[in-house]
Amino acid sequence: MDNDVTQLIDEKVVEAIIKKCLSGNTLHSITNIVIDRLRKEESFIEKMRYDRRIANTRLLLRNYRSLVDHFENSVYTASHVDVEAGLSLAEILGYINENAGDRLKVESIKHSTAKTKILISHIDAMLDIYRVFCENSPHAEDMRRYRIIHFLYLDDEPKTAEELAEIESTNRRTVYRDVTIAVEKLTALIFGADGIALRHK
Repeated sequence: MDNDVTQLIDEKVVEAIIKKCLSGNTLHSITNIVIDRLRKEESFIEKMRYDRRIANTRLLLRNYRSLVDHFENSVYTASHVDVEAGLSLAEILGYINENAGDRLKVESIKHSTAKTKILISHIDAMLDIYRVFCENSPHAEDMRRYRIIHFLYLDDEPKTAEELAEIESTNRRTVYRDVTIAVEKLTALIFGADGIALRHK
């Protein structure tokens, strides 16, 4: 308790010295600089989180067929997988980049299969929502973006960007731009509020 009192007295003394040495304008300027710096840092952290979500969406799409294959060919099928009450989609999305290492215990495999099942179900649902959005959009490029995502990542026989450019009567640059736009929309769907860009600040 004596330390708390001493610290409080020290803080009061420092505050008094600062007020005595600094004019009101200088203190106000320093305060504004600190506040501005904190806002920039907060904005940077938000952008990093959003960029990580975009990267995770790309990772999920690139590995979609492997995830489906993992689940469909797992020794533990849907009937064996007991999705635990504590296993949430948010936890699974948080673990996307984790590596289980060489832990190959049966419980770990069951848990992995359960996570994969939940993840695939969620991705499929969000892809369906995105498809419906694109089908109902008055803009033809939205449906093209869905087709590009489908043929690049979801189809059993994926196409290359060059093949898609030819199929869609466009160029590779447009294909890549369409992927970027579609991934942004899918990020918002897959990750919810955390997947929405805050770049308009």
